[in-house]
Parts: sequence; structure tokens; C-alpha cells
Amino acid sequence: MMQGQLTVLTQFNPSNTGSTCGIAYNAPDGEIMVIGCSASVIDRYAEDGTFISSADVIGEGANDVDIDMSPADLVLNGTFVAQGQLLLVNGETGVTEIYAIDEVTNEVIDTLATEFGTSHVVGGSYHPQRGTFFLVQDKVPGGFQANRIAEIDAATGDTLQTFSTMPEFQVDYGDLDISPVSGHLFVVSSDETTIAEFTPDGDFVTEHALPTGVADLSGIALDNDLQGAWICNTSGVVFKLGNFPVSVPEAPARTVAILHPNPASDRVIVSFPQGAVERLSM
Repeated sequence: MMQGQLTVLTQFNPSNTGSTCGIAYNAPDGEIMVIGCSASVIDRYAEDGTFISSADVIGEGANDVDIDMSPADLVLNGTFVAQGQLLLVNGETGVTEIYAIDEVTNEVIDTLATEFGTSHVVGGSYHPQRGTFFLVQDKVPGGFQANRIAEIDAATGDTLQTFSTMPEFQVDYGDLDISPVSGHLFVVSSDETTIAEFTPDGDFVTEHALPTGVADLSGIALDNDLQGAWICNTSGVVFKLGNFPVSVPEAPARTVAILHPNPASDRVIVSFPQGAVERLSM
């Protein structure tokens, strides 16, 4: 099954925010939160672009920064964090810190100091199936550290694995989010005209072309219920994309009857995925 072209369902210019470096989507409340580059506040908007409120940024001001919502209950640095709390990834200086922030009070629940990053981690998200965080670092460090994604232990901050997004995808301003259905990572970058899809083990899957007029992406937040995604760019525009490949369709099985010996009185039914190579010895 071929995934269709991404489409723009709606867009708005956040009235209270300049250039945007990160975006989060609060699905139950239908709210979009954006953080400007080096901003001191996180701004909250309705889906039609109406400004709702602002809350102070926790930690230092940064343009290597991202926000997300916890997609499931998790344990951060030994502390329970409920689904639907705000997560802030700050990769501005040295290694990355991940803050869990109470969605109502804006107070810090706990902080995870990771061992990954060289002052240029621009995005991250929690993987609900693996119970880990994934962080993406931009191209600036150069060499081995550039354009690198790391999987992080949510309890200790240890780096479990890393892999490069190259040669397929170069990251400048950017971000990643994770499908809770397929477990795949979707990566955006201000240097690219596509959204890259990777497995959590680092295998490149494909690239999804952006609609005409959408470019310079700096943030992504999946809307899993509607097969969509909220994205933002460095010019401060928020888009909602439709026809987004949140889930990976499973190939239908084909049923093959194998008779052995020939002729046979017993029948064995074997199911093969569509497109699999089938070799039968009669």
C-alpha cells in the first residue's frame, strides 16, 4: 500500500511567537504549544491559531530546544511522570537535559541529565513501546557527532545506541517525533524538503515530500488519532499536515496449501505475507 502525498489541512502564524524552534500537541485539549528560538516563554494556541496563554521556560534560553507531551506514563530519573505532561528538551549547552513539567502548574516534576550531546541537540521524544527517549543532534558538531540520533535510557540518561541520519538526511534546525503505532521516528530539518522516516534501530525507511509552500521545518508533533502532524518552521508558521503515515499498514496474508507427500491425505495451511518469496518443494 503506497502512502499518498502529505497535504496542508490548515496553517496559522502564532501571534505571540517569533521564529519557532519546537512544537507540542495536547490532543485531549486540542491545543498547540510552541517555543520560540531563545524564547523565555512557551506559548499555547487553539487549533485555529487563537492565542491562549504563556508559561515561563524552565532552564536556560535556547535555540537548540524542543517541547513534547508525554505520550504515555513513564519514569524519568526514577520519578513517575503521567501521560499528558510537558517534556522540554534543552540541548543548548553541553549534554542534553530533559525536563518533565506539570502541565497545569508549570512546576518541574524531575530532570534527566543525559550523557548525549555536544551543545546542538535540537529535538527529542519519548518512545512509548521501548520506554526510552530519542534525541537528534544537528550538523554543526561535524564528524561522527553530526546528524546523529541517540536512544537514551529514561531512568539513567545513559546512551543506549546512536546512529547517523546521513547520507539520506541532514539536520540543521529540526526535530523528531515517534509514532506509537509503528514505533518509527519521523525527523524534520530546516535543510530538507522532506520528512525522513527511520526505524528505532536506525534503518532508513523513506522520505515523505513536503507539500508546496512548506519548508524550513524546525518542529514536529504527531496527531496520532487523525493520521496527521503539526509542524512549525523557522519563519514562525504552524501547519497541520494530513495524510501522515503514523501507522504502517500490515500486508495481507496469502494462504498456500502444501501437500506432502504427493498425493497426501493431510493438508497443512501456511500463511505468507504479501510479496514474500515462496518456494514450495513438491
